[in-house]
Amino acid sequence: MINLTALTDAFTDTLQRIPQLVGDLANADPASIIGYAPTGAIENQASETIYGQLPGTVLVMWKETRYEGGINPWTHTFCFYVRSMRGQPGYTLIDDIMNGVPNPGDGQRWRRCAVMPGVDPTDVTEITSPIDEEGIDYFTIMTETKEIGDQ
Repeated sequence: MINLTALTDAFTDTLQRIPQLVGDLANADPASIIGYAPTGAIENQASETIYGQLPGTVLVMWKETRYEGGINPWTHTFCFYVRSMRGQPGYTLIDDIMNGVPNPGDGQRWRRCAVMPGVDPTDVTEITSPIDEEGIDYFTIMTETKEIGDQ
């Protein structure tokens, strides 16, 4: 199985190289796209990170890995938490991500190319707007990425 931190970093790096997305983030800063890596320091750290996410940012977070057998047994689910800036439609960042072309890159949308060696291009499986009991407005993009062989 591939390293999940490396895959998280690869997604984060790929999104940081999409000029239109970066331009629509807080301060037009690629660092506004954050890869989440759990440290185990406190309980509910992921929930607190999502809750504390600032407007104009994207949070890349691993959700699960499933073993499905066969020659390509591992499928990794990631969620991109998207918080638009105040006054900006949330759909703007979703469109930027879904249609984004990294630069440098091969000229294709990021989801059509493998983000790192050892994986197939990712499949976007769901785009949602969860209802938050605190009234925080954010969107999620769920992806599934299958490994090529058992690394």
